[in-house]
Amino acid sequence: MASFRSFIVNCITPRVVVLACLMCAACAAAPPQAQLDPRIRQHIATKEKDNVRVSVAVLTDEEAREYFDAPLASKGIQAVWLEVENRTSESIGLLTRNIDPEYFSAHEVAYLNHGWFSDNKAIDARFQAAQFPLFIEPGETNTGFVFTTLTEGVKYVNVEFWHGNGTTRDGFFMRLKGGGFDFEQSNFDQVYSPEQLKPLSLAELHQVLETSPCCTTNQSGSSSGDPVNFIMVGRDDDILAALTSQGWDPTQTVRSSAVRTAVAFIFSGRYRYAPVSPLYYFNRSQDLAMQKARSTIHQRNHLRLWKSPYTYKNTSVWYGQISRDIGVRFTLKTPILVTHKIDPDLDESRDYLVQDMLTSEALAALAYVRGVGSVSENAPRRNLTGDPYFSDGLRAVMFISGNPVPANEISLIDWEMPE
Repeated sequence: MASFRSFIVNCITPRVVVLACLMCAACAAAPPQAQLDPRIRQHIATKEKDNVRVSVAVLTDEEAREYFDAPLASKGIQAVWLEVENRTSESIGLLTRNIDPEYFSAHEVAYLNHGWFSDNKAIDARFQAAQFPLFIEPGETNTGFVFTTLTEGVKYVNVEFWHGNGTTRDGFFMRLKGGGFDFEQSNFDQVYSPEQLKPLSLAELHQVLETSPCCTTNQSGSSSGDPVNFIMVGRDDDILAALTSQGWDPTQTVRSSAVRTAVAFIFSGRYRYAPVSPLYYFNRSQDLAMQKARSTIHQRNHLRLWKSPYTYKNTSVWYGQISRDIGVRFTLKTPILVTHKIDPDLDESRDYLVQDMLTSEALAALAYVRGVGSVSENAPRRNLTGDPYFSDGLRAVMFISGNPVPANEISLIDWEMPE
């Protein structure tokens, strides 16, 4: 720990010194290396930054049960495995809280798996030995687990380290096995062939975005639905990571979620992964839908995304539609005679997403282009299920980065501006 002591001596902020001492005390005894089954290593993601190499794997419930001999998912726990190789000349500390502010400690997970006739001391020792140590010394490689709250479909793992020069981080967007999610039916890399993709300059992108069709449609294309009111430009995984990091959950298919949807609907319960009905753009239903659920299935913010045949600086251009469900109402336009009622102010939902991306520190540049055209609150239009909506008519265009972008470094592109 000599290099770490030197770091403390050179620091001048008392708060940093106190935090370092607390963290150091917590990791006085580093656990042995946690070795993974070779099968689990097949779905590991690895990144390297600032001479620190990080590998991540999210264990399925079956894998966790085999490794720990305990049903973690039934306790709402998901084991995230880390391997960190420190190639720097100083100690680095893992900020576990930044992976999950509600993470479980090793003793907490162990206690939840105690039994009347179990060797509870052995269970404590097993989880304590598996927990990732808070510090990685220069030249060392450590492995271990962080016990996070359970998510389904996808998981964003934010790995952040604290060291003498501040902090560094890498985000991992992990697609999880199974669950009947609608994005599993789409292969984003194969929506278009290379010959179908058209690279655009910034000026060409502006022209294309504001002349694209205003709205989604029904399957036949005979009726217009909700407006396409935002665009996201960036690498696919960077866009999905930015959304997931801000609490957006993927949606399950109608077929795989019928029972859970019915139960949540009848009892007004919360369902994080409730399905989203199909809308059509580019002659197909959405490639991906995501949502932020409230405590009842009747209320949520949800969005749909379609990958376009355009690229900008070798990254993808996604068209999107976002609106907020604020309740339910009866209708003759759906087979089950009920549908969600949307907030008629579509700009509120659009601007919420812009703020979400700004908060994520993934927003590199922001612009607005003309879309559906101005729709007055006094003369609203209606979507496919008859809900009224109004808007200033603009689409938010968000350029997404894979690296953190401070708010004062976000570029504002002078195309159109909301009043």
